[in-house]
Amino acid sequence: MELKTPDVAARLGVSPKTVQRWVRKYNIPLQKNEAGHYLFDEKTVALLERVKFEQGAALEAPPASDRPSTPPPNVPIHTLFQGYVEPEIERVSSRLEQLERQLEQKADDVVSIQLLHHRQEMEEITARLTALEQLVARLEQQLNKQPPSSHDTPNEPKRKRRGLGRVMGLFV
Repeated sequence: MELKTPDVAARLGVSPKTVQRWVRKYNIPLQKNEAGHYLFDEKTVALLERVKFEQGAALEAPPASDRPSTPPPNVPIHTLFQGYVEPEIERVSSRLEQLERQLEQKADDVVSIQLLHHRQEMEEITARLTALEQLVARLEQQLNKQPPSSHDTPNEPKRKRRGLGRVMGLFV
């Protein structure tokens, strides 16, 4: 069965350009159709799957000296798992734990900063409240020290006003 580049890309979960780049980079021998398009067989697709796996592992892999070499062909799966997968699982697990610690530290830092901001706001509100209390106390003192004004005394009898109409009525 022969597959074209878009089919292989969909199967690998990468773009067709990535498949073409890998073919050129690793000098993978492929047949081309009359239009010049690559034709992939199952063996080549398996090879590209391995390239994809190694490319993904290379993104965060330790230096080559720490990494096990490429597995020899016809090795039992159990041996491959112990030799290649378990170290990768350990590496990923340790990296995950490191990221979790960093995340917890970052969360603690954010909470600390928020608490400091809240404390500052509360201190500002307390200072404003104290200033307002002092202002109210001063105003109460001024109000208690002032002598009563003449228009504020209710004991004086109200003077009668004579209207202009009454005065004019006297002359008619």
